[in-house]
Amino acid sequence: MAGPKAAEDGSAAPLLPAQAGERSSGGVGGGATSAQTLGNVVVSIVGTGVLGLPYAFRAAGWVAGSIGVAAAGSATLYCMLLLVSTLALPIPPY
Repeated sequence: MAGPKAAEDGSAAPLLPAQAGERSSGGVGGGATSAQTLGNVVVSIVGTGVLGLPYAFRAAGWVAGSIGVAAAGSATLYCMLLLVSTLALPIPPY
């Protein structure tokens, strides 16, 4: 199976041609709103956690599983607070 064909300027040609109304090259932004993006992130993170919890509780037991969930939640909260605190920091010039 051959790879993507190289264009004359040296860049790789797309695997699928652009359809009417689509952008043919990359760029900033896509077709999703901020709410849709947030929903996608929440569903992907929460979905995998919810699917994995029954096995984790089965393997660890109720007490250790509950302690593990509380520890993971505490670590997540701490990391989130660290990220939020960096919003106030000035961006260094490069």
